Amino acid sequence: MKKSILKGLILSLALATTGCVSPSVPTQPDANLPTVQSLKTISDITEIGFEWVPVPASNVAGYYLYRSNPNENNGKMKIAANIKDKFASHYVDTGLAPETTYSYEMRTYSDKGQTSNPGIVINATTKPLLDSVPFLQALTNLPERVKLIWRPHPDTTVASYIIERSDVAGESWSKIAEVKGRLNAEYIDADVKSGKTYKYRIFVKTVSGVVSKPSKIVDSTTKRLPDKVSNIQATKDLPKKIVITWDGVSGEDFAYYKIYSASSKIFPYSYLAKTTQNSYEDLINDNGETRYYKITIVDTDGLESPKPESSIVGSTLSAPNAPSVTSIVSEGGAVSISWNAVDRAQKYTLERSGGDGGRNFTEISDTSFIDSSVKFGLKYKYGVIAIDEYGIASQASDKVEVTVQ
Repeated sequence: MKKSILKGLILSLALATTGCVSPSVPTQPDANLPTVQSLKTISDITEIGFEWVPVPASNVAGYYLYRSNPNENNGKMKIAANIKDKFASHYVDTGLAPETTYSYEMRTYSDKGQTSNPGIVINATTKPLLDSVPFLQALTNLPERVKLIWRPHPDTTVASYIIERSDVAGESWSKIAEVKGRLNAEYIDADVKSGKTYKYRIFVKTVSGVVSKPSKIVDSTTKRLPDKVSNIQATKDLPKKIVITWDGVSGEDFAYYKIYSASSKIFPYSYLAKTTQNSYEDLINDNGETRYYKITIVDTDGLESPKPESSIVGSTLSAPNAPSVTSIVSEGGAVSISWNAVDRAQKYTLERSGGDGGRNFTEISDTSFIDSSVKFGLKYKYGVIAIDEYGIASQASDKVEVTVQ
């Protein structure tokens, strides 16, 4: 007798909560316990609800709901729930597989852990998963985005839409968003790259958290970037500026060109200007300055073409070389000075210092000059500067010195 009571206590502790119970819990049949003769069901996708006539007999403490699935445990019955109040008449078995048939029976049990004989066995089948949205479309050729539109699901239990995306191969899907609300009917994916193809599918999710079958798969290709600029040229022979030219483009989608420059090929490029013309004058107030350029095309959606891998090099016109004095002679109270001809030089300036004061002689078109404004016995220094057609002056030649005789 004591052993029987002890077994009942152990069983009561093991079944302390309503819900799934281990099928290995020991039970003892008691033919005096009444059985449940009527068990009605109503099915949903992952749930089956039960209704029965309570058995409020004095020797009944509660009910065990047994369940079997042909795909599990070789189809054997196991305890699925412990319903601890004998006056209960409803229970919902949750977490079931959609579109699956289960077998159930219900037994009463006593406060000593004894169970009734098996009752009637009934079969109940869960509903199939919902189909996904009836219509889905992916808009294509949008700038750095894909827009999905669909028809709201007709089932009023739908609470949200789960969006999944894959690469073009469609081999690896990942969830990218969940759109709340049954009547919402679009999603814009901005986490995409230009000129790439993506695949999408949608699942609907009900208020109870059940996820539908996937929708049909749709794909979309984002708008490609503009083509690279071609045939870029930059001048190296203009004074105080560099003129850049390139092959122009046309079309309704064209917006403008962006020009980037750097003072060295190892320095980062900075934005210089934008233009709708296929040429640009970079004004630089220094001679012989070098610049590196890259040019891109921007379309009406703001998409910018890739920068060219290599840069184009331009430079402003450098100053002429400094002349070299070839001879200087003082004779008869005058100084005669000669120098070498300089490439690009259109004229020369002769600078004089010392003696009775400094003086410059300009607009000299020859490579020699006679200074008759000197005074006997005084010492003078001379230097020559070459000037080109743009007025760019060279450095002065080395100074030469002479005493007037």
